[in-house]
Amino acid sequence: MSQNSSQSSLHEGRYTIRSLTLDHLPWLLDLDQICYGGHWGEQGYRSELTRDSSLVLGGFESSNLIGFGILWRVLEEAHIISLAVHPHHRRQGIARSLLQGLLKEADHQGCAWATLEVRESNHPARNLYESAGFQLLGRRQRYYEDTGEDALIYWKKPLG
Repeated sequence: MSQNSSQSSLHEGRYTIRSLTLDHLPWLLDLDQICYGGHWGEQGYRSELTRDSSLVLGGFESSNLIGFGILWRVLEEAHIISLAVHPHHRRQGIARSLLQGLLKEADHQGCAWATLEVRESNHPARNLYESAGFQLLGRRQRYYEDTGEDALIYWKKPLG
């Protein structure tokens, strides 16, 4: 999973966080397969990479894509729809770097708050979001079709 990009980047420790483009689609699909079992597919990611209201950031170690985050901007809301890290690189700070990058860019683009849903059983993600200042807002019953598990709704205001 190596690729080159001329995009501007933000260095977060040993990782580089930068916007992804259609050039990164093959590596994004590979990472989706590893993390989610092929959840969205090519057309889904192609749409996110080309939609003006979407922000797709990648986390790189050297030239390897090891994580990604996707955010939708809806008026003043930044809705984080995906945050994934390769299993061999988890618990090393890349998810935090991606989350901070998404929130920083959302703030820069005029968003006032952020929301997200997370599986109730995903305690590492919940701990990450809570440590970043997200607060539990509510629950979506049986939100995840694969297991029927509830989603917890978190929000953060202000973003900075």
